[in-house]
Amino acid sequence: MKGRRYWQAALVVALGGLPLLAASAPEATRAVRDCPVCPELVVLKPGTFTIGASAAEGIELDLPADLAAREQPRHRVTMARSIAFGRYEITIAQFAAFVADSGYAPEPGCWQFVGSDWTFDKTRSWKDSKLGQRDDHPVTCVSWHDADAYARWLSRRTGQAYRLPSEAEWEYAARGGTQGAYWFGTDRSAVCRYVNLGDQDTEARFHWAGRPTALTLAWKPEDCHDGFATTSPVDAKPPNPFGVYGVLGNVMEWAADCWHDDYSTGPDGADARLTSGDCSFRVMRGQGWLAIAGSARSAFRRKMAATDRRFTFGIRVVRDWDAN
Repeated sequence: MKGRRYWQAALVVALGGLPLLAASAPEATRAVRDCPVCPELVVLKPGTFTIGASAAEGIELDLPADLAAREQPRHRVTMARSIAFGRYEITIAQFAAFVADSGYAPEPGCWQFVGSDWTFDKTRSWKDSKLGQRDDHPVTCVSWHDADAYARWLSRRTGQAYRLPSEAEWEYAARGGTQGAYWFGTDRSAVCRYVNLGDQDTEARFHWAGRPTALTLAWKPEDCHDGFATTSPVDAKPPNPFGVYGVLGNVMEWAADCWHDDYSTGPDGADARLTSGDCSFRVMRGQGWLAIAGSARSAFRRKMAATDRRFTFGIRVVRDWDAN
């Protein structure tokens, strides 16, 4: 990826003074790729972190009480094993290789935002989201079932145990050993430097600002420019301290977990919650290219039907890692 060396060189400057979780922020040990069309993974060592957002974070960002409650109660999680976590979101080219090799046929059609609501467009698909994407952009318009099928194909092709990340694994990797709402610090005004989200570039293309939504609220772009009206190449923004790219923006990412309203039954380890909750709905983590900064946070989690496909939905994978 062409942008990697620049961002790695600039990372120390960009993160100056950023606090880490004491004795719990392992460094990525190595990058791996199991086949030419497989995603690149970064190996993360075991560690511990605090999952979720504090009540103060919700108040500071003026989150509705029901949304803030989804990210609580905070608790410590121990990552007992190393994992190989997707360095980038899965690209269109990588998903195309899966479809060509496996014969898998995702259903056509995709939900689009039109400034006032979400509507279904049967002409959109992962092949053509009508966003002007290139092969190095993240695949969109994929359901949880499509994402799961892709991970299973990787397992068959490589003989390794690929899967969708648990939300604990996702947040561990997304935080990159940092605390607070954003891995890059507490300055929300800096968000366009680090995250591809809904900004003035998005507004200039779609002119959505000020239109009432179904919730009688107005979509309001961030008052900055991230350089992209819709999706961007998966390496376009700087990586977090673990070397993971685009983790807070660009596209939302499916997690393995069945939906639970909060963390009251949250595990203290890395495993996904698969035997309880509502499994017709799955967890999505991160945010997409039209999001506001208040939701493009490490702790943000959203409930989505497993069959849903939107032009902001994408994929990131993880695989089990055996140090031997």
